[in-house]
Amino acid sequence: MNSIEEEKRELPVYARPEVLVVGAGPAGIGAAIAAARNGAKVMLLERYGFLGGNLTIAMVNPMFTFHDVKGKQVIRGIAGELVNRLVALKSSQGHITDLTFDNASMTPFDPEGMKYLLFQMALEAGVELLLHTWAVGVQKENGNVTAVIIENKSGRQAICPQVIIDCSADADVAAMAGAPFVKGREEDGAMQPVTLFYRIGGINMAALRSWMKQNRDLLKDAPTDDEIDSSEAIAFLGLKELVKKGMESGEFPKDAAPRILFYQLPMEGQIAVNATRLQGIDGTNAADLTRAEIETRSQAWQIHNFLKKHVGGFEQSYILDTGVQVGVRETRHIKGDYKLTEQDVLSNRAFEDGIACGTFAIDIHPPEGEQQIFTGSGKAVYEIPYRSLLPTGLDNVLVAGRSISATHTAFGSARVMATCMGIGQGAGVAAAAMVKAKLTSRQVDTNALRAALIEQGQYLIGMDDTMDADPGLVLNKGEGSGATASHFNPFKDIEHG
Repeated sequence: MNSIEEEKRELPVYARPEVLVVGAGPAGIGAAIAAARNGAKVMLLERYGFLGGNLTIAMVNPMFTFHDVKGKQVIRGIAGELVNRLVALKSSQGHITDLTFDNASMTPFDPEGMKYLLFQMALEAGVELLLHTWAVGVQKENGNVTAVIIENKSGRQAICPQVIIDCSADADVAAMAGAPFVKGREEDGAMQPVTLFYRIGGINMAALRSWMKQNRDLLKDAPTDDEIDSSEAIAFLGLKELVKKGMESGEFPKDAAPRILFYQLPMEGQIAVNATRLQGIDGTNAADLTRAEIETRSQAWQIHNFLKKHVGGFEQSYILDTGVQVGVRETRHIKGDYKLTEQDVLSNRAFEDGIACGTFAIDIHPPEGEQQIFTGSGKAVYEIPYRSLLPTGLDNVLVAGRSISATHTAFGSARVMATCMGIGQGAGVAAAAMVKAKLTSRQVDTNALRAALIEQGQYLIGMDDTMDADPGLVLNKGEGSGATASHFNPFKDIEHG
């Protein structure tokens, strides 16, 4: 391969924060706000011009899932505060029932309100922001990363923090520092496909509800008239056979998901569509991402035309916008001090060093083929251990978000945005403790860490809890076959807990 030798040069040091958070997605938001609220001087680095990651840049919507099947809220803390403030801003309906019956609750939101509020929360906490900036390299001494090399319109510079929280979603900092990782599935490296979310506006929601009643057998678990009418926001999943015919005729993109899935948003006549799909994409490869951006945007237009032709209420609709970037589900998983497993997820596993909870389904969009593994959300509540955030060989780096140490299957649950924000909060409180007492990551007192998280609103298994379950979010219909959605649950016969 052709190469050139880059000229050696000295780099100016841009900043020396106590804690540097790389990546302002859900995990990065949780980490930066938590670290700052716990007294650390925090800088948050983001490559785009606004915060939110998949919440705003990829426009993934709704958030899943804050509740178990009994209506108990198990993701709280900063993530719960965010939702409450979105509701006050009239940018979310809050936690509501999911008409697909896949989840105990769903939390739709307006992405523009989310962008505004994330800025407010970060600035209120005293977080210093640096946008339009990439982390492109590191300097390391022994087990410490002493500098993160950045590039932006101001040139090439360095940031020299005491502690780094890698929330890049791809474990970029950890990988650049030489920490070991695996990509995707352990046996062959296959990764979940990418999806471009997009919004459609101009939908006649009354006509859509009427169409759903007349065609309920095409939808997952055939919702009743009462269920459709009483739903605060439509969740639409199904049309597998109609999509199959469309793929055969060329009317529907053959590489897209083999079903239709969309969710009603807070703004009148708007939905978020989760139906594009492209397999075989490595989210750490720019050429792959380029192909994905082109192909999934083509899919979005084709799918919209399909909806206008076949589903009532879409006749006057239009594509409002598409995600700034295609949504990447899976790339690197660090090799950490503990690897979260599917057995942990399915068995309600608590850990002595648990720092956040998850209750989303094991949801694996297929790296190949059509059948999606989906176990149903809220059936099990498990903890993410602090050790899963500790990359092998590094002493002052924590990894939070979807790149924690987990199997490909367990990751299928822990990867979602609400859970990642909780993981980020745990990392942020730990980083502040490291700075205050001059500790390495493995010297953090996890008993004290758990106590601090509980005091700051995080839910952890076994804590004294006075919050009542929400009877309106009890999931009474969650055992459907999923056949109309190409869902498959290989763990159906496993006893949860």
